[in-house]
Amino acid sequence: MLLKRVTKELKKLFQSKRSNNSDQRQEEIVHLKHRLEAFDIQFSSLAYRPSGVETLALLEISKTVGQNDDLLNQLSSKNVTAVQQLLKSSVGICPKMLEEHHKFIITMALIFGGPYPCLREYITSSFI
Repeated sequence: MLLKRVTKELKKLFQSKRSNNSDQRQEEIVHLKHRLEAFDIQFSSLAYRPSGVETLALLEISKTVGQNDDLLNQLSSKNVTAVQQLLKSSVGICPKMLEEHHKFIITMALIFGGPYPCLREYITSSFI
């Protein structure tokens, strides 16, 4: 009897946690969608995924921008990536790659530097 009650309470707890995470993910997605609108980026334009090697390089660039307050502020305030600063801090990154994948970089930088713990966790576990 005690085991059944404990099991039932644990199920409720896990369902509640799962529901809370789902709600939080939905809120993060809606918030990110609104932030991306300022950059004229829609989720549908992010459907193309770069090759594996490119993805890792682009994620590193995005992390650099997202974790650097100056670059993230510049990205947020001027709606442009600081290509020169990125090239200085990211050795071996070709400007053409930055230009071709700027929407991906902006989106990932916002996720890495913004209030999106669920999305950040998902990306980290999926790509890295």
